[in-house]
Amino acid sequence: MKFRVIFLKKKYIYFIAFTLILFILIAVLLLSRHYSPTFTNISEDKMLKADFDGDGKEDILSVRKNNDKYSVDVKIKNKIFPITTYKNSSTLCNYSSYWPMRITLMDVSRDKLPEIFIQTSNKDNPLQYVFVWNYEKFDNVLSNSNNILGFIDCKNNKTPKVISGKFQDNTISLSNYMFLNYKFKNYNYENNTTFMGADTICTFIQFVQGLPGTENFKPKDIFSSNLSNRELQSISKLSSENNTYIFQDSIFKENKCNQDGDVSEVYWTLNFRGISNLDKKTIKNYTINLLLTPDENSKDNYHFKISSLF
Repeated sequence: MKFRVIFLKKKYIYFIAFTLILFILIAVLLLSRHYSPTFTNISEDKMLKADFDGDGKEDILSVRKNNDKYSVDVKIKNKIFPITTYKNSSTLCNYSSYWPMRITLMDVSRDKLPEIFIQTSNKDNPLQYVFVWNYEKFDNVLSNSNNILGFIDCKNNKTPKVISGKFQDNTISLSNYMFLNYKFKNYNYENNTTFMGADTICTFIQFVQGLPGTENFKPKDIFSSNLSNRELQSISKLSSENNTYIFQDSIFKENKCNQDGDVSEVYWTLNFRGISNLDKKTIKNYTINLLLTPDENSKDNYHFKISSLF
């Protein structure tokens, strides 16, 4: 019996090896898929795609604006599931040209299904909703009037946490939630002022709300030495528009963690409305993105400093 020996050129061997590695990586990605936070600002009708029921196929979340009202629903297969509040109201909020709705899809339960987080407003008052798929409908498991939403322990092996809080009277208060048995459980009040850069954000909000008068009095302790002058010029631009700025809401998440699971970067998005000082009827939305990194020399205050601003 004769055996045939097949010799392949190196380029074919490399191609086959590359194809196998690519196939393995794709398979691992699909088998271990987790949802990262997806932040979407919505001012008009919008569609978002995600697998909400775990069948491996993309479903469609639709946001519709009808006059001055917003409604949201999810199409799974051929059935429409309305996103309604615990009061069974299909209207989640009022439309505002200067306060866009924000929808975040995030798997904090780690069941490979994204929960739906909605930040919005009603008559210039903040609203937060969280909706969870129970395999029959979407339950409204959390509703409040807070204006800060955050996510931590989503990039390590710890249990993911949801932070809900409020900036009010120039202070920030935060509460921690864990998702257990299809419910959000409040397990403690976060009173560490440096937590995820809360003291830095609080000071920054006050600074922006004081523009244009505060432009020459920048609080130096909140800015990293790595922050470029070009990025600081965006503050000058805000000041030059001669508005009165009012904080509306914000969202944050850990951007990076070190090998010990400690947060090494925090990404914040702040939402302001700017009311023209020349014409009070002219109101616009202003969104500021901040990247915060820890300063090991700051132990008590402003441990996280603003290292990027855009």
